[in-house]
Amino acid sequence: MSTAANSDKALGPDEALDGAESQVPMNDDLETNEIGVTETVAAEQGEGDDDEPVGTGHRFLVFQAMPAWLVSTLVHALILLILGLVSIADPIQIVNVLTASSSGDDGPEIEELSIEEFDPGEIEEAEEMTEEVEITDPVEMVEPVAMEVPTLDIAAVPLDMSDFAADMAPAATTLQSMASMSMKPMGSRSSEMKEKLLRKYGGTDSSEAAVTEALKWFSRHQIRSGPTAGAWTFQHELVCRGACGNGCTQPNRAKQLNAATSLALLPFMGAGQTHLKGEFKDVVMGGLRFLVQNGKPGKEQGLPYIDYTGGGNMYDHGLAAITLCEAYAMTGDPDLAGPAQAALNYIALAQCRDGGWRYQKQDSSGGDTSVVGWQVMALKSGHMGHLMIPPNVIQGSTLFLDRVSSDGGSIYGYNKPSTTPRPATTAVGLLCRMYTGWDKNHPGIQKGVGHLAKIGVKKPDLYYNYYAAQVLRHHGGKEWDKFNAELRDWLVETQDQSKGAKGSWYFNGAPHMSEAGRLCLTSFATMILEVYYRHMPLYAEAAAEEEFPL
Repeated sequence: MSTAANSDKALGPDEALDGAESQVPMNDDLETNEIGVTETVAAEQGEGDDDEPVGTGHRFLVFQAMPAWLVSTLVHALILLILGLVSIADPIQIVNVLTASSSGDDGPEIEELSIEEFDPGEIEEAEEMTEEVEITDPVEMVEPVAMEVPTLDIAAVPLDMSDFAADMAPAATTLQSMASMSMKPMGSRSSEMKEKLLRKYGGTDSSEAAVTEALKWFSRHQIRSGPTAGAWTFQHELVCRGACGNGCTQPNRAKQLNAATSLALLPFMGAGQTHLKGEFKDVVMGGLRFLVQNGKPGKEQGLPYIDYTGGGNMYDHGLAAITLCEAYAMTGDPDLAGPAQAALNYIALAQCRDGGWRYQKQDSSGGDTSVVGWQVMALKSGHMGHLMIPPNVIQGSTLFLDRVSSDGGSIYGYNKPSTTPRPATTAVGLLCRMYTGWDKNHPGIQKGVGHLAKIGVKKPDLYYNYYAAQVLRHHGGKEWDKFNAELRDWLVETQDQSKGAKGSWYFNGAPHMSEAGRLCLTSFATMILEVYYRHMPLYAEAAAEEEFPL
């Protein structure tokens, strides 16, 4: 204790304070520090030239005679020696602390924090300040719940999808921004825009009157009670008690309630009717309620989904997914966001190895163009509603289209290339190409439009006409004008006007769908007459739709 007091006296108050409070830098120059410590020890042991030991009093005189800077140096050297011995006896392992911060599209940038002095408290603080990588434009979603209770409203059966952000690609990289759009999704179906597009692209008062009568027919054939209340069935004659005939001819079609309900709802929504507004809002509400409750929820690889193939196949699921996505895109109703996203997730999970889709999930036979068309249209509807679409799913579908195309992408076969234009699959393939990014001047589009114009209207093949009408309408020009005039007038003339069947269509021998009966044919005919405003033209200057980001 006396030595310390004398030392402070010799240094003076300023030098003593400086020596006590100075920080010891943890530098890497260990050899220099050790040498300095050795010299200091020799000096303190009092080794002189005459080998005589130096007494305590003499040592104090030496300290008093020393300059202040030399005393400070000796004190620092002694402290370094002590710290060096401690580190040798019990080495301290310094842990690099990493922090991630968002730095653009290339993902999080990892950087190392510099540590001046090891202090566990500082490390804890650094971890608390670590920034997390955020997913921009998050979609608020809800947890799947049991949907077996048939009496619940849509508002009572939201699915919790809050964990989707971790399972899907970030929204910023897969979806267009709402701020970049000049119009709302499905804005073409608003009253004002609908009227404008109807006149611009070739609709008439007669075609609109036919649409209205068709919607009335659908409303009369909705199931009103029982566990399937709100649904439609291909055996529509059971609902109207035989007031109109020509129901489905295959017994298994009666089980496809999801497909029948979707085909009935789509014409309502195409005309701008939703479950929130419109003359038929109660009808639409009943149908959507049934769909939400009639799917089969599940989870695969941590991804929640709803399967609508029950009673049918991927055709049924694609139709249900389109319906839910369009309803959500038109209204923004958060109670529909979960079911719509979950239906899209199942499409992603069901994709075949070749990038296509077929009747069953991940069908070992690979995809076929017909089923692919419905899934791509569902993904497109979800895209317009700003739901989450994995880019790899779209990329896979384009690879499938490449595989089944020929003649520079102007002809599409069923599950392999075709040397001559197959009407239905060629129309499906071209529409998918338009949706996935081929522009109006692409050689495949130009030549494909020529093929469809040469085929013209096929009576009574409404399946082909439905797809061809969309391709030609988006392309526009004289090919569309000619095709539209013939198809529009023919449908208006052939709409049934008899008492029970008024507003519907049925054609014997209609390819692809005659066995599904009057309800299926009426749906396709009605959607064809809505083609003027169902979607904004893809190649218009201010189109509300954009191709998928790939």
